[in-house]
Amino acid sequence: MTEFPSPDNAAVEYLYELYHKNFSSFVSESALEPESSPEASSTPADKQYQRAPQVPLAEPDSAAVPAAIRRRASYREPERRPITDTELATLLTYAYGEIREVDGEPRRPVASGGACYPLELYPIVLDSPDIDAGIYHYNGRDGALDQLAAGDYSDWLQEQWTWITSADTVAAAIVITALPGQSADRYGEMGYLLAALEAGAVIQNLQLLATEIDIGSRPHNGIQYRALREQLRLRSEEYLLSTVVFAGRPPGTGD
Repeated sequence: MTEFPSPDNAAVEYLYELYHKNFSSFVSESALEPESSPEASSTPADKQYQRAPQVPLAEPDSAAVPAAIRRRASYREPERRPITDTELATLLTYAYGEIREVDGEPRRPVASGGACYPLELYPIVLDSPDIDAGIYHYNGRDGALDQLAAGDYSDWLQEQWTWITSADTVAAAIVITALPGQSADRYGEMGYLLAALEAGAVIQNLQLLATEIDIGSRPHNGIQYRALREQLRLRSEEYLLSTVVFAGRPPGTGD
């Protein structure tokens, strides 16, 4: 069992450490019940300034917008669609790989406070003609996968991810974690917020890339936090932030 720092332990330096210590899942059981908030609207309400004068915007230049942004959406009813090694490499490299250099220092395709790049990506491969099923760590510096465990983790994934069943025909999932200390050394508590914002950018990259190469994707945060920590053997200073699951094709494909 993973040991978490005690509130009275001097090793607890940042508030985010206590935050992660005190929950076992990103989504509570009550929140997962369909009837938990029957009165809640599925349509988000925009903030309105009733007394403020309005200045109409010009028509947006749709020609300047990549098609993937207009098409991006989470998959709904996926068909079986294995993921190839080239596709997984494309997702990982252009979501968070070292794709260029500035003054001799590597840079990745997301903004990162102080170029600290505190995130780690863990692909879980379930259905691929080229890559053995198992759990991996993405080594962005070497452009490679470090195999952490071999085997079919389909049943395990269905047990640990809420709302994922065998009908989802998941080909792969990418777990995103953070080492906020890499940013906190420079930015203090703000380092955790910067890591969370960076994870959001990686999720957007993954979904846009998946749309572009015709793979369905969906961010998933209804997960069993401690079970994933233990399976990935995360160190005490590494925290689970989110996951993206890949299955089938994007909505609207073939329309």
